[in-house]
Amino acid sequence: MLQNDGEDFLMKIASYLILSSLMVLFAYLVFRVAVRREYERRDRLSAFSTSLECLVFALHANLSYTFLPARWPALPSLPDNEFHSAVGFGILAIGTVATLWSMISLGLRKALGQQTGSLYRSGFYRYSRNPQIVGYSLVVIGCALLWPSIYGLGWILIYGAMVHMMVRTEEEHLERIFGSEYEHYCEEVPRYLPSPRG
Repeated sequence: MLQNDGEDFLMKIASYLILSSLMVLFAYLVFRVAVRREYERRDRLSAFSTSLECLVFALHANLSYTFLPARWPALPSLPDNEFHSAVGFGILAIGTVATLWSMISLGLRKALGQQTGSLYRSGFYRYSRNPQIVGYSLVVIGCALLWPSIYGLGWILIYGAMVHMMVRTEEEHLERIFGSEYEHYCEEVPRYLPSPRG
């Protein structure tokens, strides 16, 4: 019995590591190869490239089923501890609102890379160059806190690697489009988290 449990555990770890590696590789191919090439050629993304980006995030969201206490596509119930549930769900809710607010204030077509216009520096974008990423990070952290496990920690790290690849590609594009105006913005506003210095 113990041997079977050990084998099951090792199989689950191996599967998780393989899926995680494939997820990061796919994110790299989308963000650092396909999207980067399209930005260089067209200065904006096609519907196909935007769909690829959305697919990366959808696959990452579904990777959470490696640690969620539910079978796909069912949603898991909240933990029994009310404080635990309130903290995790509160962080998740704040992240959802921040993500949606950031994307809507920027404009959905700009947020999805399909339109370039002027450099947007209002709202949350005064404090972070990527508030939608920070907001969605809170969603990911909230989920991992609601159902904690080593797989949840890995899920957070995979998200961090994915979005950093995406952000670096977008930064190259914005620097090419806006030049010194974007460089000045980068000097004034941090990439992710606002500075306590203001």
